[in-house]
Amino acid sequence: MTAEQQTAEQPVASLRDLALEEAALDLLAARVAAAKKNVRTRMQRALDDAATRDGVERIAATLPGGEQVATISLRKGETGPVVTDEEALARWLRQTWPDQEWTETRIVRTVKPWRLAELIAEMQAAGAARIADRTTGEVHDVPGVVIKPTRARTHALTWRTGGKDATAEAWRTGALARQFAAITAGGGQ
Repeated sequence: MTAEQQTAEQPVASLRDLALEEAALDLLAARVAAAKKNVRTRMQRALDDAATRDGVERIAATLPGGEQVATISLRKGETGPVVTDEEALARWLRQTWPDQEWTETRIVRTVKPWRLAELIAEMQAAGAARIADRTTGEVHDVPGVVIKPTRARTHALTWRTGGKDATAEAWRTGALARQFAAITAGGGQ
């Protein structure tokens, strides 16, 4: 079917109808984005509390009729070495292994990116801001590096087969009116 045949068979929306549809969808998208950000924050806090209190790491998303449509699972954050003072780290490397070419001198001594990646990986494996000298076996505390969270703990939503369709139908029929009341309520934006 050609584009001309499709146009002939489908009613053409007026420019005013298209303008209203775009404006309404823009408002809806903004409200949905704000509501999603808010619920993700509240869900993360609730999951963190439940994990600490009861060991809960996942929860089913269930429609009012009892059909499970999705699962929300806690994702653990990560902790690892983070360079907090690259200049102190570069000075220490130069003093500790002066014959190695791990640093380069500019106005400020910096660690070469390839070597820094190796050092970070070594500290990540050790779980501490320490590295071992491969020649002597001596273990060094590394200045300018701390072990701290590198990725926040979060959660993920996994849809069950048919879950999106069931949720859309529940939305269409009004079964989720309470959950969507804030999005459709009046107010600024």
